[in-house]
Amino acid sequence: MQAPVQPPSAPLGNATPATPFSPPAAPIEQTATSSPTAPAATHPTVPSGNVAPPSAPSSAPASPTPPMPLGAPATPPPAAPVPPTAGPPVIPAATSSAQGGGAAAAPIPVSAARAERDLVAASAAAGALKRKTGGSDPLSVARRIAAALNAPDMSRPNDIGFFWLVALTADDTIIVANSYGIAYIPDGVKLPEQVKMVSADTAIPAAERARWATYPVAALTAWAQAHETTLRAVIGTTTHLEGIDPGAHKILLEDDDIPPSGKMTGRDRLQIGFPDAATKLAAVKDPDLIAQLPPAQADSAPPANETFTLWFDVMQPLMSAAAGREIAHLNAFALYAAHSADLALYRAHNAAETADQRAAITDWLYWLHQYDLLTEAQADVTAKT
Repeated sequence: MQAPVQPPSAPLGNATPATPFSPPAAPIEQTATSSPTAPAATHPTVPSGNVAPPSAPSSAPASPTPPMPLGAPATPPPAAPVPPTAGPPVIPAATSSAQGGGAAAAPIPVSAARAERDLVAASAAAGALKRKTGGSDPLSVARRIAAALNAPDMSRPNDIGFFWLVALTADDTIIVANSYGIAYIPDGVKLPEQVKMVSADTAIPAAERARWATYPVAALTAWAQAHETTLRAVIGTTTHLEGIDPGAHKILLEDDDIPPSGKMTGRDRLQIGFPDAATKLAAVKDPDLIAQLPPAQADSAPPANETFTLWFDVMQPLMSAAAGREIAHLNAFALYAAHSADLALYRAHNAAETADQRAAITDWLYWLHQYDLLTEAQADVTAKT
């Protein structure tokens, strides 16, 4: 593959070249599940050593070109837990990057069958409970979000082992996790304002979040422990939760719970994973966008597109039940992030329309900060081993 664009002499992100992740010192224990569409093992134990993880690309990704005036955000202060919410109102994302075609985004989409069941349940509820919740039960909202995230347009059809789980904590905070990466969200997916993505929580060290990669039940449980709360319920499909004890009430989605489209209004992946970068970009006026980029390469030819091969390397560890698969998965993700950042940078320099340029810069910043997050996690893990 063509190496990603090298950084200037003083890289803004201070990312170090990636070296293989070492297994974390403390294991996360989970039980296994069997499903042709889910990861081969949903809950294996992360090893402390002497276990060979699935193979990963041996080459280390070169740092992608870092931002210029936008800058890499300083390490943000620890994020406070999201306060509980009684209902589903959301704030539309402050970004010009549009979701793809198809169904228009709804605040929280719901299937006709689930809407009918919720209406019956609400009608049967005691008046006191209705007054307490303002007529909107947080558990019902969490279930609708889980159903939306498992809609067919919320992931790419061939993403092996990718899925979402949603949980409700004891204080009615809605938290979500998926089975890929750290703070990874597929392009076009948005989350309502009140939803907390656990692997994007900077209050928890990157190395700790790295231990959760490929194990979303462990991610939800560990996040709750870190915030000194408990899980009230965990929600997902039968495929991904059958035979698993999440340590809380388990709610299995029915097939007719899933809406045709899961597109929601809310925050995009840059806003969720790297809000400082999103805020800075939103403040840049369209004529000034090009000034935010490092100089274009002298060679005007586009970088060789190795997305398919690199993404397959990201997915491959999820075909394995071997302990330590998250290590190989994250190593491959760092390569993919570096390559994706360079492809997005090329698109940003060559976009003919302002909207396309802003969207490309949004992608560039997302993957650039993904790379920095992965290398930060790697450095922390290596320092502890």
